[in-house]
Amino acid sequence: MMSNWRVMLVDDHKLVRRGLAALLRLDGRYHVVAEADDGEEALQQLETVPVDVVILDLSMPRLNGMETIKRIVKKFPKTKTMVLSMHEDEQFVARAFQDGARGYVLKHAMDDELFKALDTILRGNQFVSSAIDRASVDAHALESDELTAREREVLQLIVDGHTTQAVADILSISPHTATRHRANLMQKLAAHSQVELVRNAAQRGLIIMPKASLEG
Repeated sequence: MMSNWRVMLVDDHKLVRRGLAALLRLDGRYHVVAEADDGEEALQQLETVPVDVVILDLSMPRLNGMETIKRIVKKFPKTKTMVLSMHEDEQFVARAFQDGARGYVLKHAMDDELFKALDTILRGNQFVSSAIDRASVDAHALESDELTAREREVLQLIVDGHTTQAVADILSISPHTATRHRANLMQKLAAHSQVELVRNAAQRGLIIMPKASLEG
């Protein structure tokens, strides 16, 4: 087995990345070659830094983990992705694997399962935390969201509390374009209000709710 796997850590909490890096150093086979606060930064770094496996959170600003996984798989197919998350819902797990993740580890099980997960996915197999019912994940039916990459990005920004003008500014698009994306989302998700839009998207596993909402 290769003795020096190159790892990228993606999490908007520096303390989480620091603890994960320290844990990886204990093993000796894994070398953290890059870190990122969010999906956008991770994708930029992958353009210049060779990485064998990306370990990422699902809850991140701007570009959430789901969309980040999809883009990594499409643009860097040789790079494997592993989710390290607090989300135990089979809906999120199923979506992560559907988007191309190779492993899914719960943060509270990181000490016990991290290296087993890495060994498994680097051998070409999938790994799911023991606390998650894999059979239920496999059986979980997910509707096709039929959203474009840009629509998913706009959706996550709306969930994060950004106004239409703020969405336009962040994505460097016109307010008119941002409004059109919002209208398309409302139609595709059969929503008549922002509250309904967020609820319907969450029920289909399309979005990650902000950490404050989950931890408060």
